[in-house]
Amino acid sequence: MTYTNEKKLIKDAKRIIAHHNEVSRLKGENFNVFSILNMEHKENGTHSALLGELLNPKGSHLKGDLFLQLFLQTVGNDTINLDKASVVLEKYIGRRNDANLLGGRVDIYITDLVNSICIENKIYAADQNVQLQRYCNHNKENNTVYYLTLNGSDASSESKGKLVLDKDYYSLSYKTDIIDWLEACLKESAEDPILRESIRQYIILLKKLTNQLSDVMEKEMHKLVKENYNAAQTISNAISDVELETTKKFVDEIVARLKSELDDHWNIKADDDLSQSWKGIIISNDKWPKNISIKLEGQSKMPWQKSIYGIIANKDKVERAPLKEALGQHAYFQSGFRESNIWPYNRDILYFDDVSERSKLFNASQREELIEFVKEKLLEICSVSEAPLATLK
Repeated sequence: MTYTNEKKLIKDAKRIIAHHNEVSRLKGENFNVFSILNMEHKENGTHSALLGELLNPKGSHLKGDLFLQLFLQTVGNDTINLDKASVVLEKYIGRRNDANLLGGRVDIYITDLVNSICIENKIYAADQNVQLQRYCNHNKENNTVYYLTLNGSDASSESKGKLVLDKDYYSLSYKTDIIDWLEACLKESAEDPILRESIRQYIILLKKLTNQLSDVMEKEMHKLVKENYNAAQTISNAISDVELETTKKFVDEIVARLKSELDDHWNIKADDDLSQSWKGIIISNDKWPKNISIKLEGQSKMPWQKSIYGIIANKDKVERAPLKEALGQHAYFQSGFRESNIWPYNRDILYFDDVSERSKLFNASQREELIEFVKEKLLEICSVSEAPLATLK
């Protein structure tokens, strides 16, 4: 079998990408402060903070309510009185009460003291239980709830319950809505170089996170695929298999290194089929009660979505209070971790839903760094958890 067409397609695609990269280099787009400082995936520390500052009429941008006005125009919302508008991050709307669908903390909260907008910002974090239902019950007659994700995905059933999209709440995407709004803000910042370039860098970051090509590059790629459709299809069909195979080798290498550093009390196992949901690495200790373990798990399929790690102990099988008492007093577990019915403690670790992150598996040095990074994170939680969990009956 010959691969002339496939080889030519790859060669031409590499040429287009190389040209695009050179243009980006000449324009200075490779220098991105958000990427350099490893801030790309921090939902609250980067994305909510920056969006909130731009939306705030009293923000340091000194544009008053202009950016907020442009945002409301972009999303088609005319409920907020701009003269009285204010923006709060991590707004406390009452003690969380899942049973009565009330309370919590809203990522970005806009209000004019009568009307309100709640924006739930989801880059990579998992939905909380009945989260959108709780937010929709806040200021119920004068409130609009938006669910913001990279590509406009809908909320999980655990979060929204029986709420109806585009009726009870609305979705927003960084890929279209936020970038469109930022482009409008950019035009209004032409005379403010620091503000202008900060917004421009953030737009570049969002295009990277949402896998958007430049307009010129996109047109060239589309033309190339149309002219070589069969070859492109052949390559496309092989990509998922290669990603799955490479991720499995990556996971197996982490397991091998963990086994070389942990003693015989630890049992470390990698799931065989990572194409299935919720698979990854399971680590247990023979000093611990059954049904408690450490896990690295895809959300839902590791090769193509993000992954989390932490302590896994289903509420239906493990009494939560003694476990939280044993671990909660340790500083390690007091920040950065989330809780769910399955996980008393979990946090994000891998972001393979991002093509640029997934591509690290195919670069020898980046792959090695990633293996060591994950190994060290798992060793750390093993070390911190071993003695406290051994005290449980």
